[in-house]
Amino acid sequence: MHWFASGWQVGGIYQLSAGLPFTPAIGGDPLGLKTSYPYDFPDRSFGAGCDSAVHPGDPVHYIKTECFTFPTPTTRLGNAGRNSLIGPGLSNLDLSLFKNNRISRISENFNIQFRVEVFNMLNHANFSPPVNNNTLFSASGAAVTTAGLIPTTSTSSRQIQFALKMTW
Repeated sequence: MHWFASGWQVGGIYQLSAGLPFTPAIGGDPLGLKTSYPYDFPDRSFGAGCDSAVHPGDPVHYIKTECFTFPTPTTRLGNAGRNSLIGPGLSNLDLSLFKNNRISRISENFNIQFRVEVFNMLNHANFSPPVNNNTLFSASGAAVTTAGLIPTTSTSSRQIQFALKMTW
C-alpha cells in the first residue's frame, strides 16, 4: 500500500489571455492613395445588435459584417479605426501526472518514472484571429462573403502521451 500511495507528482500549466486586436478593412485602393499596402477602413454602425462587432465562439461569422458599411462617398476614409476589433481569446490547460518508483536494490538513485501528460486537457477550441479574412468590402463596395471566417485554431485538440523514464 505504501508503494501505491507514495511517489506521485502532479503538475499543470493554465494559460488564459485576451484576444489580439485586428483591423477591419476594405480591399483594394478606393481612396487612390497608391501606397505599397493599400487598404482603407469601413464605417462602423452602432445600431441594434452592434454593441460588439464580433460573434465570440462563431468561427464561420466571427465579424458581424452587418455592423459595418462602405463609406460614402467612396473617397472618404471610414471611421472604424486600426485595431478596433478584438480576436478570440485563449484558454488552455496542460496537465501532467507522474509516479516515481524508486528501486534501491539496483542503486540508491535508480528511479523508474511513469508519466502521463495531457495537452489541452479541456479540449477547448482556441481560434486564431481572422487576420486573413478581415476585408469586409472590395474596392467597389461589394461585400466579401468570406469576411470574418476563422479557418484555423491556435492550439491543437487534446493530446495524451504516456512515457516511461529511467534515471540512475
